[in-house]
Amino acid sequence: MIAETGEVYPLPEPFADNWSYLKAELAWLDRILMRALAKQRLNNQEIDRVARTPVDRSTSHWWKGFIAIDPSKGGSLVPKNLPQIHHPLGRYGDRLEANRENNIRLAIPTLCDRLELGNFERDLLILSLAPEISRRYEKLYAYLNNDENNCKQPTVDLALRLFCRSDAEWRNARLTLAAQSPLIKRKIIQLYPPVNSTARSLLAKAMLISNKAVTYLLSEDLPIEAIVPKPRTRK
Repeated sequence: MIAETGEVYPLPEPFADNWSYLKAELAWLDRILMRALAKQRLNNQEIDRVARTPVDRSTSHWWKGFIAIDPSKGGSLVPKNLPQIHHPLGRYGDRLEANRENNIRLAIPTLCDRLELGNFERDLLILSLAPEISRRYEKLYAYLNNDENNCKQPTVDLALRLFCRSDAEWRNARLTLAAQSPLIKRKIIQLYPPVNSTARSLLAKAMLISNKAVTYLLSEDLPIEAIVPKPRTRK
């Protein structure tokens, strides 16, 4: 590939198969989760240093906004902005384009194309699929959900915290979990209240990917119709 400057760049290599693509997405998810873990550990240290009673700890999400804590003494630093994605296909965009040109099917990108899903919805699929690939994600989610239920599935709140970088992104992303949104309407992802909890807000709900979706997303050769049937033609 020759750039406008005359420099020659190697053509991006397509993912060899669906599993190679999933491994790349899980590596990306791991980086996101590790940053969130580091931030939460700092946050917990901060609370333990300042809180004096159990009530202080349970209300920390209120008072932390009013107490200035020096980062050099255990406070959390302002997180750096994540790099912006410029390719229309998102991260790995060049490689995904190469997959299209080589007719190598990748389940999640194919599903996103068919249902016209955005980046946040794609990330929800990866977040929800991860525990079906490795149970260590259940332990990570239980810690990061940071509630009394130790929910081992990702919650709506966790997804929004992980993937949204502004209030506007948060509001738009929340709409993708409405009843008529593609992933929810087709029951690809289902929302459940946490077990043994009285919480009923959308944020508290756990996200569970359907067995049919798991089978399709992990497969190498199942057609998209296995999860999104063709619309019936009227006679």
